[in-house]
Amino acid sequence: MELLGLFGRDIEGSLSPALHGAALHATGRDGQYMVWDIAAEDLGAALRGAHLLGARGANVTKPHKQAAAQMVMRLHPWAKRIGAVNVLRRTKGGWEGHNTDADGFWQPLAALSRPIRSALVLGTGGAALAVCAVLAREGIALRVAGRNREMLGRMGREFGAETIDWRQRGQRSDVDLVVNATTVGTMPSDSPLDETDLPEGAIVYDLIYRPQTTRLLRLAQLRGCRTIGGAGMLLGQALLSWRLWYDEEPPHSAMATALQQALARTLVTEGGL
Repeated sequence: MELLGLFGRDIEGSLSPALHGAALHATGRDGQYMVWDIAAEDLGAALRGAHLLGARGANVTKPHKQAAAQMVMRLHPWAKRIGAVNVLRRTKGGWEGHNTDADGFWQPLAALSRPIRSALVLGTGGAALAVCAVLAREGIALRVAGRNREMLGRMGREFGAETIDWRQRGQRSDVDLVVNATTVGTMPSDSPLDETDLPEGAIVYDLIYRPQTTRLLRLAQLRGCRTIGGAGMLLGQALLSWRLWYDEEPPHSAMATALQQALARTLVTEGGL
C-alpha cells in the first residue's frame, strides 16, 4: 500500500486528505493519505520516520513549512528561493523539498488576464513567503505588513518589498491586489482589514478556504472588489503535489469534486457559515 501524508499542527480539519484520497481512488491505487499532527520539536524525527516507513511523499503545512526547508536532504531551487516547503518527494537518500504553494496561488490570478502592478500582502509565514516570491517573479511591486520584524526584514531583502508594521496595515494603499496570508478570518466575525481599508476595485484574495467567503471577502464585495477565496490555491497546490509524487497528470475532476463536496459538508457542519 502506498503511503502519503500531511505534516502540520492542529490540522484535524484539513481538506488535503479528501483531495488526495479521491485522487488515489480515481487512479486505482492502493494507498492512504494520513494526517500527522506533529509538535515542532518532533518534526525532524517524524520526517525521518515517514521516510523509513516508505512513504512516497507528503505535504507540509502550518507551522512547519520553514522548518522543513532546513531538514530535507535536497531543496529544489524554487523552494530555496521561497525558504519554505509544502511538498516532500521521496528520493533514495531522503526527502526532496518543493514548494507548490506559489504557483497554486498564482493560477487563479493568471486566469483573470488582468494587469496587476502592485500588491499588499498581509502576513510573514510560509504562505506569505510563497505569495511574495511569485508576485516578485511576476514583477509586481510589493508591500508587506506583519508582526515578525525578522521576517519582514527578510522579505524586504529577498523580494524587494516595502515592509510595514502590522499596526499600519490599515493605512490606505493604492494597490491592485490585497492578499491575506494570515489566519485572521478563520472565525467568521474576524477580518484583518476594515471595509474602508480596501482600495475600490482591487482584487482581494484570501488564502483562507474555510469559511469559503470570509468576512474580508464580504467587505471587499461591498467595496466593488473582485474576490478570490483560498479553495483555488488549495486545489492548485494539491494538483502540483500529485505531479511531483507520480510524474503524471493528476485526476483534476475527481480532486475538484472532492474539494467541493468537503467544503459543502463543512458549510452544513458550521451552520451555513
